[in-house]
Amino acid sequence: MRKEWWSGEHEGYWKDAVIRMAYLTGEKEYIRLAEKWMDELMDAAGKHGYIGIYRSGDRTGSRFNHTRGNGELWVTSRILMAMLAYYEYTGKRKVLQAAEKAAQLIMENYGDENYFSVKSRGGGVSHGIGFFENLEWLFRITGKQEYLDFAEKLYDDFNSAYVRDDDLQTDKLLNEDALFEKHGAHIAEGFLVPEFIAAIKDAAEYDEAADNALAKLTKHTTPSGAMRCDEWIKGREGDADERYEYCGIAEMVSPLNKMIALSGDLSLADRIENMTFNAGQGSRFPVLSALSYLTKDNRKKINHREIARRESYDAAHFAAACCVLNGGRLMPYFVEGMWMRDLENDGLAAVLYGPNKLATKVRGTTVKIREETGYPFTDTIIFHIDPEASVDFPLVLRKPHGCEDVDLEVPDGAKVKENEESFMIEHNWRKEDQVKMTLNFKVLKIDQPASKSVDDMGMYVRRGALVYALPFKHNIVPVKEHYNSGFYRYRITPENTEAWDYLLDLHGPFKYKHTGKELDSPWDEPVVKIRVLLIDKQGVKEPFELVPMGNTIFRRVTFGIKL
Repeated sequence: MRKEWWSGEHEGYWKDAVIRMAYLTGEKEYIRLAEKWMDELMDAAGKHGYIGIYRSGDRTGSRFNHTRGNGELWVTSRILMAMLAYYEYTGKRKVLQAAEKAAQLIMENYGDENYFSVKSRGGGVSHGIGFFENLEWLFRITGKQEYLDFAEKLYDDFNSAYVRDDDLQTDKLLNEDALFEKHGAHIAEGFLVPEFIAAIKDAAEYDEAADNALAKLTKHTTPSGAMRCDEWIKGREGDADERYEYCGIAEMVSPLNKMIALSGDLSLADRIENMTFNAGQGSRFPVLSALSYLTKDNRKKINHREIARRESYDAAHFAAACCVLNGGRLMPYFVEGMWMRDLENDGLAAVLYGPNKLATKVRGTTVKIREETGYPFTDTIIFHIDPEASVDFPLVLRKPHGCEDVDLEVPDGAKVKENEESFMIEHNWRKEDQVKMTLNFKVLKIDQPASKSVDDMGMYVRRGALVYALPFKHNIVPVKEHYNSGFYRYRITPENTEAWDYLLDLHGPFKYKHTGKELDSPWDEPVVKIRVLLIDKQGVKEPFELVPMGNTIFRRVTFGIKL
């Protein structure tokens, strides 16, 4: 039987994903559904304002009355993400007011209690760390100090409680030699917290804890950008043969976005792009009709009999539907982080790249910007800037993935300041102004330590945001349809993995090329490739083409090398 809070979190994931996609795509049918959901939520909340899964009453296990297990904050936090997104898309204050009332009800009931102090063998209690996202967002919208005060109090409670998933407690983070051990999804959904608390509390220990959290994450990161975890991290470092969970990908984007906003650290955007374009796409079908709950970069086979079939591509994953429901949130949260306001200089910052349109106000003037690009499959990004009247403001463009060779074309009279992470373009912007940025990425060969399938030292190949892989052809067979829905669980087997053990010739060509394919569906068929030489067991060199990892199911990412 599923835990009571699982169904609640699943509803929140799904509604959050659908609402965001509905408004980003303008799909009227789903916009109507989103409106219906909001009306139903507010009706259910009634005068008391409670939005959650527990009945009222005095019995143990009822609303705000728990001695064992407690999914209160977690379930409410997931649906509040959907509500706050809806508010920002529509401006309907009644939804914001309902979200505030639900959050304040939690704050009132746990103001004198430690939410995390109840006994629990499961993860529902420590999942409550997801509520910090709500508190940060509500403060950002309203400016009310009470949300920051409760966040500080809640983290003190978390630090002092015995919780199952404790990797983000301050004392654990301050131990810089200790790696993460517990449930990866918890770490992903709460990864914002150390940086958030460091921004609230002026104490060196919180800054150090936030820095250490990033250092630990780096050790657990695979070449594709995912945090290694097959549910649990287990203190194991990331490499191309370690598995990772899709929830750990999808849940990590929003916290990293917020950390960029809090710290101004644009290198975090590289992490987001790496994870989204590589692990995020390489674990799912292009149209998200199914995804793999657990995946790894180097993949020669799929264990379809593994516990709960977590390695299978499935549209449902009934053992725990969190990953497939979270899958719909990945790209909307990526879009959310594409643009940010530069408060220090009263300007705009392009943080994550891809085709998009922005409409906002800068210094009281409406400004529209259209970003024309095929990034990450093309290297040129053109910003078409269209203010309603001329307006002077700085435009910050991130330098992605350490690209040092950048061609920048700006309007006459514009001043450009360059630093290690970005360009700042100061200009009085007028209609039809353009900025053209061309990123002259190099093909990189990146060292990797020995792993299960790589003896001694290995290497993987990347260019810009994309990690490249040797693909293997495969057969896909639907084995179960879910409730006559047209959505399936699949059995996928490789046709041939003959070149799996070939070595990478470091002196080969590493020739980058475009295939000529249209950019409309770049994850369906590769639009870019890198030509390399691989060395077979007899020492013969053969040409092969590597493709973006996101275009593959069975693949080799990290290769043994011939020195």
